[in-house]
Formats: sequence, structure tokens, C-alpha cells
Amino acid sequence: MQTIIQSLLFGLSIAIGVNALALPAPTHAARAFAPPAVPSSNSANVDPSNLPNYGFIRPSNGHLYDGLGNLWDFATFNSPHLLTCEPFEVVDTMRTLAAGFARPVSRTYVLQVTSINIPADQAHIVSWDNTTMDWVYNEAMFQKMDFVLATAAQYGVKIVHPIINQDYGSQDTNYAGNWADLIRMRYGFATYEDTYAVNWFADPIMLESFKLIINYYLNRINTVNGIRYGDDPTFLAHETGNEMNYLGYLPAPGNWTVAVATFIKSLAPRTMVLDGSLARNNYTDQSFALEALQSPLVDLFSYHYYRDNPPAYDYRRINADSAYVQSFGKTYVVGEHGFYANYSEFSDFFYRQKESNTAGSMVWSIRPHSAEGGFITHGEGDGIFSYHAPGWSPQQTADFDPLELGIIHITRNASYTMVNNNVPAFFPIPNAPEIWVVNNATAGTGLSWLGGAWAQHYEVWAVQFGNLFWTKIATYVLDDVDAGTAYFPIDVYAPEQATTITYSALPTNAPNIPWSDPKLPKTTGHPGWLPFKRDQMGEARDTPQPDLGWKSGFYVMRGVSVDGIPGPFSNVVIAY
Repeated sequence: MQTIIQSLLFGLSIAIGVNALALPAPTHAARAFAPPAVPSSNSANVDPSNLPNYGFIRPSNGHLYDGLGNLWDFATFNSPHLLTCEPFEVVDTMRTLAAGFARPVSRTYVLQVTSINIPADQAHIVSWDNTTMDWVYNEAMFQKMDFVLATAAQYGVKIVHPIINQDYGSQDTNYAGNWADLIRMRYGFATYEDTYAVNWFADPIMLESFKLIINYYLNRINTVNGIRYGDDPTFLAHETGNEMNYLGYLPAPGNWTVAVATFIKSLAPRTMVLDGSLARNNYTDQSFALEALQSPLVDLFSYHYYRDNPPAYDYRRINADSAYVQSFGKTYVVGEHGFYANYSEFSDFFYRQKESNTAGSMVWSIRPHSAEGGFITHGEGDGIFSYHAPGWSPQQTADFDPLELGIIHITRNASYTMVNNNVPAFFPIPNAPEIWVVNNATAGTGLSWLGGAWAQHYEVWAVQFGNLFWTKIATYVLDDVDAGTAYFPIDVYAPEQATTITYSALPTNAPNIPWSDPKLPKTTGHPGWLPFKRDQMGEARDTPQPDLGWKSGFYVMRGVSVDGIPGPFSNVVIAY
């Protein structure tokens, strides 16, 4: 009989991810060890239902409107991870944006280019082919982008995409590949220093070579939904580049921006073009190219604000910058902003955004739950880190920003203010987490999980084999930790024993260090070794199990919203 039961337990243990009611029970003995139905719970509201077709976003009188005539001014976050992350992380990002902000808009990072930090298998643009006289592209990376766009469309999220990155003047800051790498490959130069001989903005060969990239990009047919990029209303705007800068203190030359915009509009006539310049000087009238402002083909203009010092980045410029751009009949947005010293400066920024009729803004930056549990984290330097919804304060992990909670909530509130709507009375109810059992040599047997969007904390429920009712064994479990480190200990000898976790908190004082613009340090969200990865479960299953007196059980988990409303339960797992 013991052998039969062990076999049944092993069979159940590999049913991770299967709903409790669907667990196989081919025999009377197996039915005796099947879990009872999980308790009822609330439905999540982070996934769309009956989503309207908003169509293309268009500018009018300094504001943005969708195809249905709705005001589409926005306050959200940049999502620089989107083009390189895992599918679950893409979905979690879209859930976070769509459920949390009045007008879900986000800005990706650039197309990656083979370079000092980007190997060919991680690049969108791999090399130049002198035989075809065209670029070599990485289909796998573009298929990742296909999934991002298709998922964004499913959730009603609009995307701003800067096509290529600025050369920041050093290989030390070349994190994604940039136009200097395109020059190097196109001309066959051996070193970065050789590229100094070519002026990216004036060289006709490089302009035509850049158009080849735009042609490939906008004529691409999405492998997920079949939509041509140039016809996809998911794009709020195609941005000519990220922080494009001439001579270190001027915007990209107007004739270059107009030439690029003209080509983009020939392939995507219904999508807005955003001038991707960042002049990095103190003067409004020198920060935007006159020829671009006067062109009917450039729809949006932008600047990036960080803290209130140095003056070139001072967020208090927004009033003058926005008024100047609007004086040409154009629409103004803030492509990046943040790193302010305190909550009051964030609030002041959003007050100025509304006051100045600035149509949109995106904080730098947000990161999703990791596909290995916990969250992707990212350090910006100077004690500043990326943000995560719904935000935690005080934080329990050093890689979480001490101002995160307030920044998420202030930005969410501002997103509704921008469209003259009331802030919803309740925060989103999270989707069901996905859990798995881990058997770690140091921490012991426990649970790890993929978190639910907007979950503030989690409950864990268990039922011992043979019992009829689930017991809540933990009421407050957090996952605001680095990728791969979300963990809840379980006692297989006493599955229904209550467990309380005490979380240590780090100091909440925010740094007050001058910002140094380190574009773009490496994300720490995917370390090479993660202690609670799902693939470790295979090793645990193959390890001989001790006789536990059959004090083993089933486990489920559910996320709880900021307002204390629990969402749906996870899959059922077994531990013994």
C-alpha cells in the first residue's frame, strides 16, 4: 500500500500547474488523495474585457485624442525592458499599465545593435552585408518585439518606440548599441574611434542606410497578429531616436529630423512622429530645431527632465518648453523624467504638466515581476532604482527605491487628473499567481511564485492529505525582492500549521546626490544563478523522499490588492 501511495504522490507532484479539480484520479486510492476544491474568491480585473478599438492617437490643439474622440493625455512610466524580456514579464507589464493608469502608454528602449555589450544573438541589427547592401537582422529579437506589440494591443496599451540610440561619446555608456555602431559596421571600421570621421547627421550614406532599417521595421508583418508595423495603431509614436544630440548641446539638426520623419510618414502615415532630440542645454529656444518645428511631418516634441539640477535637466523648464513648442502649433510630451529628491517634486512636476497643457509624461522607469519570481530590478546609480507596482515602503530589499510607493501612487493619480477623471476608489485586483515547490539546500522546502500584477501581498492556503477543507496558513507574504528570490517556507510535516514571516525594513531616507545620467547601467533582474528557479523542482522530485508519516499536503496562493481585496487562487501544488 505504501508503494501505491508513493506512486500516487509522485504522480500528483508532477501535476503542478493543473487545476485542483482536474488532477487525475484513476483509482479509489488516488481519489482519496486528491485535494478538495479551492475556496471561492474574487475575480481579477487586470485583464481586459470588451476593449474598445481606440484606433490611432492624433494630436489636436496641444493635446492627444484617440480615434473615438477621447482625450488621451497621459502620465505613466517608461518600460525599457520590454524588447528584451520574457513573455510573462511583457504580460505583467501590460497588466500593470492597463489596469493602473487612465491612459496606458509606455516607451520602450531602442533597437539593439551588435556592439561592445550586445552580442549578435541579442541584437535586432546584427551587421552590414556588402553583398546585399543591406543590414542583417535578428529574426528572433524581432519576434520578441512582435509579441510585445501584440500583447500591448490586447491590453490597449499604446507604445512609443525610439528607433536608435544616441552615441554618448564613450564605449563605457554604450549599453544597447547606437548609431556609432551602425557607422562602424556600414563603413567596415575596426574601432569605435574610427567612427569619429563620419558625421551621422550629415553623411548621406548613413541617412540612406538608416532608412533601410526604418523600411524593414515599418514593413515588418507581426508574426503574432499579422499586422504590419506601419499600419499598427498600437504605436502612439515612432521616435526618431533616443536622446539624439548634436555636438553635445544641440538638438538633432532639423533637416535630418525632417528627412527621417518624411520617410517614416511615407510608410506609416497615420502614426505620429516624435522628434527624439535631447539638446542638453539651458535654453528653450536652442533645445528644439526650428526646421523640425515648422515641418507638418513632425507631430510631437519632447524633453527629458531629471531632478532640478543641473539647469539643462531642471523639470521646472516644462512650462517654458511646452509653451514654446505649442507656439508652433505642435504637441509637447515629456519622454523621460524623474529621480526627484522627494514626493513634493513629483507632485509639482505633474501640477506643471497639467498647468502647461503638456500632453504626456513618462517617469523613468518601471519594471515588472520576473519570470523567475520576485521582480526585475535595475539600479540607476546614486542610490536610485526602478519602480514596481503597487510600490512598497519601507522596502525590504536594497534594489527597491525608497520612494517607490509614493511615486507609483502619485503618478497613478496624475494619470486621471490629465484626462479630468476621478481617481478610481479601489486599486486593481491582482491576477492569480503561479506557484511551484522548491527544495533548496539552504532554505529547505518552500514555495516560489510568479506574482500577480498590482498584488500588495499574498495569502498561502494549505490542506493536509485526507482533510476536506483548506486552511489559511499565512496572511501576509511579500514578493518585493530581486528576481528569483521570492520564497515562502513550508513544513511538510505540518502543512496546515500557521506561518508568520517577519520582514526586515531598510531605511526610507532618499538619497540627495546630484544625478549623473549613467545611460544605461545593466539591469540586475536576471542573475546567472537564481536560488528558487522552477527547474530546480526536477532535481527535488528525483531525490529520494523520507517517510514523512504522510503529513504532506497541497498548497495554493492568492494575491491581495492594496485595498485588502483578494484575487483568484493560483494553481494547486503538492509537497511531501
